[in-house]
Amino acid sequence: MRQIEIFCKYYLLSAVASLSACAGTGAVIDSPIVDLTGIELTAANFRRQTFLLSFDISNPNPFPLPVTAVEYQLVFDDEKFAGGETQGSFTVPARGDDSFAISVDLDILSSATYLTSLFRGGFRENVSYELQGNLTVDIPFVKPIPFSSSGIINMTQTASDQFD
Repeated sequence: MRQIEIFCKYYLLSAVASLSACAGTGAVIDSPIVDLTGIELTAANFRRQTFLLSFDISNPNPFPLPVTAVEYQLVFDDEKFAGGETQGSFTVPARGDDSFAISVDLDILSSATYLTSLFRGGFRENVSYELQGNLTVDIPFVKPIPFSSSGIINMTQTASDQFD
């Protein structure tokens, strides 16, 4: 009986040491590359506007990323456009690419200042954006994976795609 007790303590101690070694080095997961590829006005009325934001995502890791939620903040020309968290279910293949879209509802009254500054001086073809967020993945013991990117979105290209 004493030998079983010693074995169990030794086994437990070994397991804890192994887990702490893993925690000390941390699981190395490279952040995916997420880029805004399109913005489409899908519905509008006097009070609300609904946009569909399209994104491309590249996974640099040698294993798939099963995404269950996307938390994001999108800024156009230093003005917050949209942000939040959306539940989803898609898997980005190992060392592969995928795309996803997020539907965003805006209250026209609360976004009027932003829209005015965005289109001040007329409709601009290219608008700079900054995107930050986290991907929640269905991998045990993995915290949400951060991502960030910035670039230029061609608003006329995006707008003309809506009418093709």
